[in-house]
Amino acid sequence: MNPNLRTTLLGAALASLLAPLAGAQISEYYVMAGDQATFHVIQGGVLLRSWSPAPGTANYQYPIAVTTTVRTMGANAGEIGAEYDLAGNDLTTRYTHPVGPGRCWDGATDGLRHYAIDSGGLVFRFDQSWSNPVQLFDAGGIGSLTYDPTNNSLWVGQFSTMIVTEYSLSGTVLRSFSTGHNSNMALAHDNADGTLWLHDRTTQGTFEQWSKAGALLARIAVAGMSGQNALGGEMPSRGVARCTFRNGNGVNPTGYDCVTRPALGTIWTTSYNANPNTALTGLLIGLNGPGSGIAIGNGELLLALGAPPIVFSGNGNLSLPVPNQPWLTGSLVSTQGLRIDIVGPLQELVLLNAQDIELGR
Repeated sequence: MNPNLRTTLLGAALASLLAPLAGAQISEYYVMAGDQATFHVIQGGVLLRSWSPAPGTANYQYPIAVTTTVRTMGANAGEIGAEYDLAGNDLTTRYTHPVGPGRCWDGATDGLRHYAIDSGGLVFRFDQSWSNPVQLFDAGGIGSLTYDPTNNSLWVGQFSTMIVTEYSLSGTVLRSFSTGHNSNMALAHDNADGTLWLHDRTTQGTFEQWSKAGALLARIAVAGMSGQNALGGEMPSRGVARCTFRNGNGVNPTGYDCVTRPALGTIWTTSYNANPNTALTGLLIGLNGPGSGIAIGNGELLLALGAPPIVFSGNGNLSLPVPNQPWLTGSLVSTQGLRIDIVGPLQELVLLNAQDIELGR
């Protein structure tokens, strides 16, 4: 066969195979309709499942962060959000909207920290417990937002304008496009294909997929969503490097944190709450996954027993290179921090909290 003809036929065959995927929704889309006090999960234009907020928590839980669980914050100061598994079961952890941000309308996560936008358009960064808010920049008004791991940036959709804008984390405008309508809410980034999804609030129940260049890829009216005022929304932050705090039965002091995300091809840095009596800080990397309930001294080992953990030690922050190997994407590793403190003539082991990490972009 003529090589040029073979290439043409192969290209046509691939195009025909990929055509049905154009505009497809790959990841599940988690949205929150506060007026109806309901969470919904949408995929492929179909409403898959719904659930109500956990008992004793706010009806309005627009700020939403999705990884292997769903973590929400109450929309207004003092209101309570919760942690759910991906099926909507209450995991009993609660998060309170802290003082500082006003009423918040949407949330996102970069795998290490959470983000939200309030009624004044102020964008805030939080820790993973929706605490310790830090104002990043002013986006100009009520809207929605999502994190883009490909550019370490935030996309913001406006409620009162037609514009969706990409910002650096310091607030520099990187690019923008118009959707042709106001009320661009429940903005979400699909990490599976790098596209943006949003709820066209002018036509409740209609969701749109956009390229980052501003091309409309799909517009879908989802059956069962026409009466749902979905304003907050996110897609799972999978394939994105992240750290998740864990502290077993709560007997260990906290203070072991990820300073940077464990992204492939980067230096991963961790910090420890050292004090003047600290002689050594240490990082335990478990080979058997998470564990709990194993008492050592006054603390609790949070790594499963089996093969001994790998130990790295030093003074202060510890940094490790993460191999730039794509096959490591999605790998889960349990880690725990520790200190050796000098107490009089003795050395005291202080076990700290754990961080369960996922390697990725």
